[in-house]
Amino acid sequence: MRLSVILTSLSATTLISLLLWSSACQSDPATDIRAFYFPLRQLEEGLVYEYRIPGQDSLSPDYWYYRSIATDSALYLTKAYYQDDFLPRQLSREEMVSNGIMLTDLFLFETDSTGHQQQVKAEVLSPSVFPFEVQDSTIVYLYKARFSFPSQPHVSHTFILNRRFRGFTTFQWQGEDYPAVRFSTRGVLEIRDTIQGGMEPEFSGEEIYAEGLGLVSYARSFGPEGGFRYVLQDRYPMPELIEDAEPVLK
Repeated sequence: MRLSVILTSLSATTLISLLLWSSACQSDPATDIRAFYFPLRQLEEGLVYEYRIPGQDSLSPDYWYYRSIATDSALYLTKAYYQDDFLPRQLSREEMVSNGIMLTDLFLFETDSTGHQQQVKAEVLSPSVFPFEVQDSTIVYLYKARFSFPSQPHVSHTFILNRRFRGFTTFQWQGEDYPAVRFSTRGVLEIRDTIQGGMEPEFSGEEIYAEGLGLVSYARSFGPEGGFRYVLQDRYPMPELIEDAEPVLK
């Protein structure tokens, strides 16, 4: 057999093998999970989500105030985070785009020695918050932001969070079962100190989003240092939280 015929035969065989391998390795079709994110159209008036550690009612809850804002060109979700002192700790704005929810603005708050809060704008480096379509756990959705507090301008903090879709589950809330999706998380807080060096504490965790509710559970594990898991306890309008906060803020 002539050499050119052999090479042609080998080339055809190789091409067919590659095509068969490519076909066998094609990813599963994407699944649309946008219904599991917060019900943005229902949050136009805003709602407080109260999260607590199960079985630990004596511990202070986390309060998150979610409110959607519709403009002529976009739909946004604002998030405000409070603890039991009812002072804002974090404020963010997210935008709904064609393929998911993206972080557009992030602010943190630092209380100075006089008791006044200073707002710190973070630099958004990777904005992925929640994907609308998922396939498998090999895909990583990266969230990354950098900030420095006024009291320590020589220290920078970079928060990195990787989310992976882990499948479907159910979540029970107020006696009713809700379809839900689960994400595993891995992250690190890179602390860079130009005076004393730095550190990079790592953590892992889980997030559960229920259809018609949004985020209903979030957990973080810091290894030997322990961890936490908060679960949605209740939802109510902002005036109820203001009423609870008035005695504390006087």
